[in-house]
Amino acid sequence: MSTALMNTPDQAGKRRRGRAPRVASVILAGLAVTAGALYFTGMYGSGTEDAPPAQLCDGLVQRDDRDLQWLLGAREPSAADVITDRTSDEPRECDFSPRASGTGVRYEELDITVSRSAGSRYLLLELGRQQSDNAAFTVSPIGNGWRGVLHTDPGASRATVVMLCEGDEPSDLTVNLTGRPAGYEGKDPTDEQRARLARLTSRIAVRAAQQAGCKAPHGDTIDTVADPIPSPVDNTEPEAVPSGKATGTCEGVPAPTLETRADPLAPIEDCVVIGKAGKPASRLAAYYGPFVRDGYAATYKRGDSGRFSGPAGGADGVYWASAKCPAQGGTAFFTSETLYTGDGHTSPDPDLQQSALQRFAERSAKAHGCEAPVFSE
Repeated sequence: MSTALMNTPDQAGKRRRGRAPRVASVILAGLAVTAGALYFTGMYGSGTEDAPPAQLCDGLVQRDDRDLQWLLGAREPSAADVITDRTSDEPRECDFSPRASGTGVRYEELDITVSRSAGSRYLLLELGRQQSDNAAFTVSPIGNGWRGVLHTDPGASRATVVMLCEGDEPSDLTVNLTGRPAGYEGKDPTDEQRARLARLTSRIAVRAAQQAGCKAPHGDTIDTVADPIPSPVDNTEPEAVPSGKATGTCEGVPAPTLETRADPLAPIEDCVVIGKAGKPASRLAAYYGPFVRDGYAATYKRGDSGRFSGPAGGADGVYWASAKCPAQGGTAFFTSETLYTGDGHTSPDPDLQQSALQRFAERSAKAHGCEAPVFSE
């Protein structure tokens, strides 16, 4: 996997936390709705004697959860392993790490974030997905009827599930789970690790929604998840899907591609376009639900974290479009960006980028129940 831009602000901040002794972070919240506004309930800290013995962190995490135990290599994490950091702003935070781990530790830190109406930039940062011009930073769908995605690499594994709350004006509740591996072996997580992360995140999302009074559809039990988009290994480019042969997120794109399974509920979709030199040249992305706020997605955008101007536009290797999408909770946003390689960005190909964006956006928008996308003239 490419190591370019691995040291994101999120990763650097995480490394500064929880050292000697290491304390894993679990950011979480119990939620309650009062007078139309969401407030978080209190959480049990490490010294709270009246915490329910079967639960941790105000009931969001079950001590006997087999996926939790398997991922941490711990039999039953206890309330003594939870240190709360109560703040007045959402999301609420709490540190979580088992003091005694057994064999087979996959992650020594687990971070859980429960947020309501958080900004696009914050959610992308939690997912480790804000670096929009790096081919290695891609997601794959959780599937199985869940509005969720996975972003995994040797340094961290992240799962996000969005609960779209029913009502006159649908709102959303987003849960993110980040696992940080015990030791660094430079290996991607296994299919089992990815499935267990997704499964644990979905259970936490259900509990968080119940606590918030959020009535949202539930998916099915997660046994398997989609394969991730292939990434370079040992500087060897992965084999691309030939032009016109893609059947997943890149279906219809007029170029060789790297793709994952398409899913009508995935809040983010990615497709990597291969250029004439046979290497990744640009990336297509679709954003839905909480990952779009005020009509834009707060991605890196060439070092400019400001807004994209208008519903469609583009130049110099960055192009975007949008669509009305009530079925996904608001506006959908679609982008095409050339990629940063360490020595600069790949060369723009306006004709290919715009034609690929059109095919990608039309397919994704239709599958997600959106209106036809608006493109720049």
